[in-house]
Amino acid sequence: MHSVDNVSTHIRGQFEESWRNSERLRKPLWLVERLELPRQSLLDLVGHFPDAWMFHEASGSALGIGVSQRWNYSGPDAWTSWKRQWMRLTTVENLDPRLRVAGGVAFSLDDTAGRDPWAAFPRMSWTLPALLVETDADHLKTTLVARVDATVPIAPLISYYQNLIEQIMVPDPQRGAHLNPTISEYRSTPTHDEWCRLVASAVHSIESRALTKVVLARAVSTRFSAPLSVSAILDHLVNANPDAYVFALRMQSRTFLGATPELLLAAHDQDVFTMALAGSAPRGATPHQDHLLAQGLQTHQKNLEEHEAVKHHILSVMASASRNIDAPIKPAIKRLPTVQHLYTPIHAKLRPDSNVWDLAESLGPTPAVGGYPVAPAVDWILDHEPFDRGWYAGIVGHVALNGDGKLLVALRSALVDGSEATLFGGCGIMGQSRPEEEWVESQWKIQSMLQAMGVEDPL
Repeated sequence: MHSVDNVSTHIRGQFEESWRNSERLRKPLWLVERLELPRQSLLDLVGHFPDAWMFHEASGSALGIGVSQRWNYSGPDAWTSWKRQWMRLTTVENLDPRLRVAGGVAFSLDDTAGRDPWAAFPRMSWTLPALLVETDADHLKTTLVARVDATVPIAPLISYYQNLIEQIMVPDPQRGAHLNPTISEYRSTPTHDEWCRLVASAVHSIESRALTKVVLARAVSTRFSAPLSVSAILDHLVNANPDAYVFALRMQSRTFLGATPELLLAAHDQDVFTMALAGSAPRGATPHQDHLLAQGLQTHQKNLEEHEAVKHHILSVMASASRNIDAPIKPAIKRLPTVQHLYTPIHAKLRPDSNVWDLAESLGPTPAVGGYPVAPAVDWILDHEPFDRGWYAGIVGHVALNGDGKLLVALRSALVDGSEATLFGGCGIMGQSRPEEEWVESQWKIQSMLQAMGVEDPL
């Protein structure tokens, strides 16, 4: 079935049969069709479609192309509305439980969508893809998912899916061609001086006991001499970050991508896994220096207090929705290419009356990206930070309809739009924080994305 014509003819037949059944039964029906397409790189595919998503980790990759159904929400009722829709998907629609949705949640659900550079990204959005793609030894194992309604003309729907399949099977000659544009503009918001004043203000709020910790971030706006290759950036992130979770979500041809070290939540059956990840130091130039920096991190009072605040919050949240919680007393070290962190893995069992979305709502934003206490820290950020975080420091991930999946904290990330990119990096501010040291720490984190774009030394 590997010729384009054969696949297109097969798809048309399946759609027309589903449309007739929908007309006969007088209700919409789901068409789920398994296809085997010629194997190729998922990384090359993801940047080719205006709407797509990709998640990669050491155990494998998954790609979603196009939109079968998409649900967008904002404001204080966003989570409630999404969980209601999820219940309908998993109990009423009778879909294959192996199908999965993917998407993300902004750092703040306040309805400020439409503010550049996040105009294409709603505050919360989950997508059931038109094509769910995974690889095996010889093929792209592709699952076509479509909602067929006999009250709507079928021809445009058939054409949409045939076009997606054709773009996969007949590669664009430019696909996979990795340009090397040079950087021509680099601008930080806040500026260095503004950052120093912002950190000083945060420290003052902590010293007055209004907060224990607040996480501040920078948005670095860049411009390049030519459009950036999403595939090339992802290829670098995958190879340079073998222990990270690499992700890309495209909406209206804008791409939010990154290599985050932080798992918000993984679920399999009733087992759930999360982590406390807070407290940072740079990597050393030699193994000995790296070891000394890690030792210093494990005894550094500010970093230990920052880590403990995050861990305490996560354990408190987990206790409300899960049981049999297991976490080491002392943190380990998690090493990444440009930075290393204090890290505590946490495992628990979900309570029967809870699900992955209940826990995700309660966990995010964690103190690792907002501060502590969480609600006043997030309010402080929204009042003082001079840019919209959008999905940065929010949640991205994919979850199967049976509840298994991974939700990530969207760190070490950037928003790419043609020849422009906005890169994000932040750090936790405590009472002992010094503005210049925190500026340098944020730069370590931004550097990993700059390197993925081919930039070693920014302007």
